Amino acid sequence: MSINDYARWLSRVTLAVAIIMVGWGLSVVLSQPVTSWFTVSITIWMALLLIAAFWQLRGSFIAIAALALATAVVSRLFSILRLNPPESIAGLSANDLDKLVATGPGVPGFELLGWLLGVLVFAQFILRAASVSADSREVSLNELALTFIRAYVGLMFVPHFGSHILGGPFQFKIYTLYFASLGIHMPAAQVALAGSIELISAIGLTLGLFTRPVALLASVYLLMSMLWGGHFQIGYAWALPDGGYEFGVAARIR
Repeated sequence: MSINDYARWLSRVTLAVAIIMVGWGLSVVLSQPVTSWFTVSITIWMALLLIAAFWQLRGSFIAIAALALATAVVSRLFSILRLNPPESIAGLSANDLDKLVATGPGVPGFELLGWLLGVLVFAQFILRAASVSADSREVSLNELALTFIRAYVGLMFVPHFGSHILGGPFQFKIYTLYFASLGIHMPAAQVALAGSIELISAIGLTLGLFTRPVALLASVYLLMSMLWGGHFQIGYAWALPDGGYEFGVAARIR
């Protein structure tokens, strides 16, 4: 079998897994007490996931990037879904509030399915890149490398806007309290603004839409986030307690 044959076979497997993910997601939405906010968010992204899964059968790199984005969002939303929020959050620190909505509990096993689909999408990108014609191989591979880096940086915004504006009223309330604890004025509006910028940055960078202005917007946003979040005071290394500014600087450089 040629590389193209393997790529076509893999694209069919990817479609099958994507359909399973959408089916599982729909069963959760229809059978569990999810909020209207979450239902609207996840339905839109599952529809985009299904569209991208069929689109990638044609071998388009932008379709593969779109599928990676939709996979990340759907997996993230179901992985942090909290069907039974705690009755009281009084007395929790800012970090505790953040962890409360950023770590689950989610739908058991859904995150693993998301990782599986993500690996399939990545493998398909590699196979499609390997099948680039020899005549334009050097130029094409350079462009694909830049595409991969751009998409990777874009996908880093998914966990943030997923929690800020797509997760539902409980997540939004938690982040409003978290922003307020940082001394940020009009915290609810700032959460909505932050989530919107993160969403725009993720879509623009992952799909290569208005890349330069979106990259500038994302860079300014990351700088302000590091300032307001106190990361410069923590130190450089991201591995430090509460996270230094290394990660944000690296993303801005890219």
